[in-house]
Amino acid sequence: MWTTVGLLLCAVHVAFAVVYLYLTWHHKYWEKRGVVTAKPLTILGSYPGVLADKSRSLILDVEEVYNKYKAQHRAVGTFLTRQPQLLVLDPALAHEVLVNKFSDFRDTITSSYVGHNPDDKFVQGSPFFSAGDEWKKKRTENGGGLTQNRLKMAFTIWEQSGKKLIEYIERARQEKGDVIETKDLAYRFTANTMADFIWGIDAGSLTGAVGEIGHFQKTSTDWTFNAFKSIIKFNKSLVAPFLRKMLQMRFFTKASDEFYLQLTRDALKLRQSGSGSERTDYLSHLIQLQQRGNSITDTVGHALSVLLDGYETSGAVLYHMLYTLSEHHDEQEKLRSELMEALDSEGHISYEQLSTLPYLDQCLNESLRLTTPIGFFMRICTKPTQLDLGNGKVLDMEPGTSVMVPAYQFHHDDAFYPEAAKFQPDRFYNGAATVLTKRGCFLPFGDGPRICVGMRVGQLSVKTAILHILSQYRVEQTKKVPVGADTGLGIFLNGDVELKYTKLQK
Repeated sequence: MWTTVGLLLCAVHVAFAVVYLYLTWHHKYWEKRGVVTAKPLTILGSYPGVLADKSRSLILDVEEVYNKYKAQHRAVGTFLTRQPQLLVLDPALAHEVLVNKFSDFRDTITSSYVGHNPDDKFVQGSPFFSAGDEWKKKRTENGGGLTQNRLKMAFTIWEQSGKKLIEYIERARQEKGDVIETKDLAYRFTANTMADFIWGIDAGSLTGAVGEIGHFQKTSTDWTFNAFKSIIKFNKSLVAPFLRKMLQMRFFTKASDEFYLQLTRDALKLRQSGSGSERTDYLSHLIQLQQRGNSITDTVGHALSVLLDGYETSGAVLYHMLYTLSEHHDEQEKLRSELMEALDSEGHISYEQLSTLPYLDQCLNESLRLTTPIGFFMRICTKPTQLDLGNGKVLDMEPGTSVMVPAYQFHHDDAFYPEAAKFQPDRFYNGAATVLTKRGCFLPFGDGPRICVGMRVGQLSVKTAILHILSQYRVEQTKKVPVGADTGLGIFLNGDVELKYTKLQK
């Protein structure tokens, strides 16, 4: 009996030793290359929040390493689970990775999330999840429907959505009072604009009963929630990537794939029958791509790529911006004055005017900085290259090694933004956003050729909603909402955002 027990204990010790050896196999990687390595280092890697429960956050784990090493180094060696990763600490080095040496860091870690389940087809249509030449093809196709000229021609969609938004707010005020939960309001608006722009349909999110959640909005909310969960899930699986294929992990759910496939087929059939054929929207672009040989899988993939940027991310930036303006009355009044002056006698504004209002740009950029919806960018070294780490140290980067650019940390660093926790739109006065981006410390959409393809759509949605709301209402805070909701990419307001909407006297 004791022999059996001894053998079992020996087997357990061997198993633990094997697991420990597997998890720490690369832990000398950066030391061998003369790069300072972040300490303490656990068997979970430099960022325990990747594998731990929701009590820890990846972004806050990065914050600890960033704050400890930023004063002495341009970059520091870390480990994402067991994988070596270089954490950039100097914005100038971030600009070099994202822009100057883009061809050496062409791919993203998200491209490794696809191809493990043959049924997970639509995610592969997004440039966000593509690599190499396939990324370039998808990027060109996707971005062709989001040009300034196409958005200008489609601006009527946003104008009509803005009117529906005001009508919904008025109905909500009459039925439930002046206090409106603004997260819900923001997502109703982005659901309406994206359903109309991408599929040419009315989502009903602004025309249905107050408080009622329509099928499109509910499905899109569940879809984006599961997408963020998938990012967390795939990051966890970095500890044992072989499990992805073994478990046939997929990014989008089967139910959401079926919903958007049918929606896209129905929208194409309706448009090709002649209904709405005069419209210039994203659906008309998708039809053009089909005529050039794109499959229905490509078509749905492109549609969902735009939805991911235009629904969830834009909605989050919108309710954060409204919440912040509700607390900063002087800035809200200054912005309102600019908006009111730009409107013509009938309350209209052109696409060009809305796109170039200086103080609106400043307020949006400062909101993007504070919110930072995408908290970090990961790039994969795609060919041998070198990075200057300072103090005479030049690092030879190997293909396959990843680099993290901590946008959230740059955006909240007092060294780049004095009193960074404060809302100060004047930081972005006179085109400062462009200068700060070139310095590598303002990256709400990333930078370089892989900059967020949905950037213009997101900006247009937020600006249009802000224009319509602030020209009609004074928005006031009713209670403080803590920050802490972690999506895996960013940290957001945690709880209902209940703001008071008081009708302005004309």
